Amino acid sequence: MFGTVGESAVFGGSDRRPSVTPPFSSKAIVDQALALMPSGVTVRRRFTDGVSLQQITACPDCGGRGNFIDIPCPDCGGRGETSRDEVLTVRIPVGVEDGTALRVPGHGLPADKPGLPSGDLFVLVRSADDPRFERHGRDLYRVETVDVADAVLGTSIDVPTLDGQISIKVPPGTPPDSMLRLRGKGLPRFGGGARGDLYVRVQVHIPERLSERQRHLFEEVRAAERAKNSGKS
Repeated sequence: MFGTVGESAVFGGSDRRPSVTPPFSSKAIVDQALALMPSGVTVRRRFTDGVSLQQITACPDCGGRGNFIDIPCPDCGGRGETSRDEVLTVRIPVGVEDGTALRVPGHGLPADKPGLPSGDLFVLVRSADDPRFERHGRDLYRVETVDVADAVLGTSIDVPTLDGQISIKVPPGTPPDSMLRLRGKGLPRFGGGARGDLYVRVQVHIPERLSERQRHLFEEVRAAERAKNSGKS
């Protein structure tokens, strides 16, 4: 049942659509608002001069949900959810690339409507700089400097790697900016697999000031080189 003309009526259970017959009058203007529950809509009917007008809007009490809470929870205000800080442990895969976004399902912002799952959290991974290396994908690069004599005669140098320090040989006659390749000393492939390489760029130090003995020795080397080249010509 519903109330008299000018009153509101609330129905439970399934939606109901009662018929209303206002008093007959050519000048009668009658408003009747019916809140239909649990449909979550309010039907407003207006009768004027024998014409029936009907307007359907969302129920102001339940907001169109079809139900409302008389005494809401003081913590969530009836939303069914509360906000809290959370600390997560995210596993970083082996060989992850710089700028990779890791997806953590269900730890994003809450949904707009209660009952729907929350969004996802995306963790953007940035590689911290290592002063020992420069990274390009799975490969690592490093610069080592040797003296002129070592570049000419050859030598051994200690080089840091991800697995610890190792000794490598610089071959005799190594020109400046030569690249020595250490296979398998780079980073692993994303998700696991073969490792990249470590490249050592060899720079040759040219002394700015020489002692008398050093100058004499270099002059001897130059003279020997000129003599050898003149003999070829």
